[in-house]
Amino acid sequence: MKTTILIAFLIISLTGFSQQLTYGSGGTVYNSENTKVTSDGVRQRLKNNKEALSLYNSGRSKKTWGNILFYSGLGLMATNVIVGMNTDNTTTSYPGNGNYPSVKSERTDMTAAIIGGAMIVASIPVKIGYPKKIKSALGLYNNSLTDHYKSQPRTILLASVNQIGFKIEF
Repeated sequence: MKTTILIAFLIISLTGFSQQLTYGSGGTVYNSENTKVTSDGVRQRLKNNKEALSLYNSGRSKKTWGNILFYSGLGLMATNVIVGMNTDNTTTSYPGNGNYPSVKSERTDMTAAIIGGAMIVASIPVKIGYPKKIKSALGLYNNSLTDHYKSQPRTILLASVNQIGFKIEF
């Protein structure tokens, strides 16, 4: 009987801690079985903890904006360089009798590449900051789990006309 109660107590206490979430690289979140949890699944689990949910949503939006800045800056730079390499900016004119042509070459406008580089540089602190918010949100959630799921067994003495016994509630 003692071993049955001990096993039941251990199983109940382990199920309380089995819902913890951990942070992986790239903003992925894993549960205690090391399976990936979708962002909607994480939001579903965090819906009761408003502070953790707002931190998680803030971290996810920072990740999204960092990716938008980085990849659009990379696209602007690549497009400008490719167009500049494949465009001929020379002008040929034949002044006078046309025997000696005058060739003028202009440099490629690199404004889009400069803007793209600035966007990439701006994305660096944004992409560095989002894991901290997601980790702190998961920490708040995991701490609230331990507060919520603390098993507090109660022992009650039961007595009737024919029997007497203890009732243990977890």
